[in-house]
Amino acid sequence: MRLLALEIKRILKTRITWILLAASFFLGVIMAYLPVTFEGAVVTGSDGEEKEITGLDAVAYYQKNRDMFGEVTAEKLQEAVAVYQQVYETYDSQYGNEVPAGVFYEELAKYRPFIRGIREAFADPETGIAPGVRDLDIKQVGDYYGQLEKRLTSVMDIEQKKNPSAKEIALDKFARVSRPYKYYYGASGNSMDYETLLLFLLTIFGVVITATIFSADRQTGADDILRCTRHGRRRLAGVKVTAAFLITGVTCLLCGIVWIVTTNTLFGWEGTETSMQIFYSVTSLLPFTVGQLQWANLLGGCILFLATVSFTLFLSSLAKDNVSALALGLVFALLPVIAYMAVPGVLGEWLSCILPSGGIGLGNSLLYAMCDFSFLHIGAASFWNVDVLLLLGILKIPLFSFLAVFSYCRRYA
Repeated sequence: MRLLALEIKRILKTRITWILLAASFFLGVIMAYLPVTFEGAVVTGSDGEEKEITGLDAVAYYQKNRDMFGEVTAEKLQEAVAVYQQVYETYDSQYGNEVPAGVFYEELAKYRPFIRGIREAFADPETGIAPGVRDLDIKQVGDYYGQLEKRLTSVMDIEQKKNPSAKEIALDKFARVSRPYKYYYGASGNSMDYETLLLFLLTIFGVVITATIFSADRQTGADDILRCTRHGRRRLAGVKVTAAFLITGVTCLLCGIVWIVTTNTLFGWEGTETSMQIFYSVTSLLPFTVGQLQWANLLGGCILFLATVSFTLFLSSLAKDNVSALALGLVFALLPVIAYMAVPGVLGEWLSCILPSGGIGLGNSLLYAMCDFSFLHIGAASFWNVDVLLLLGILKIPLFSFLAVFSYCRRYA
């Protein structure tokens, strides 16, 4: 225990570590506040003139419009379509471009969270193209929840035509989603993107902190002394790995908690009860509310974060100097992002999962995987991306940690 405390102290004494840890908590707050600045509305003042409000004022404005909060019933959905169609017809608009901003926020804004989902649910089963608002049949909208399974079936038929097992998995998962959905104003899907960005930046910081854990002693020659001590090999290597996990892992978790608490304090905690299907696909496969999705993204992100850190420690145990260790660590941390963008098709999807930092990124992030319908295939068997990412992430942590210790000890065998 004393050796572990000394190693933690040694890591924390470096200036770059303090800077990155402070920056991590700062980013946790900033990434929570930035989505608030994008909130906006147009309201009519006491003098009858329209004015634009943004930020926390806009948040307060939306929190007051509580008419549509609670369970998303068929009646509310039909009301949303009826009001939208009436306003669109009044201004002879097909896509809403001709509707004045003041009219939109006064009459339509409170229905906006439902319209996208309604159009998606009644999209053409062959092409996937969503109908225009004025083309929706109000009577059919009353069967919104009965339409969802049909919509998911058509999506899987389009995207996974050659893999019927993927459709079975998707339908089985979706059957566990609670209905009717719920909606309360709060942090939206756009806000969740900033949690993903935060986890990505924390991973980069974690790589920088841990890349020199082993290589620094080798570069300075301190290993020549340490390896001669009583606990200078296996135990010291294990202590280094444990200290790196404690410092970076606790930081990642705490910064994520700071983000969640700050976000929901700013937007309102009531919004955490909203079904994730309201902001993402109406047939998203997870039975989560927005609040549960925030925690799932954080905890799953921490698993992938630690998998990346463990691989960085392995690279550090192999490197002869700090520059090599840091360069390799950053390259592998960014490699899944590059593979996702540069390598097409099935190979790119597999690489984004298998690589040590798979699931840490932007377009290839765990969050988007949880909201998507991407499956990986081996023969006739299909596996949802999320399941593969998390399973491999859990396996990578002990595997690369062991390899780091083994590599460090063998180097002086």
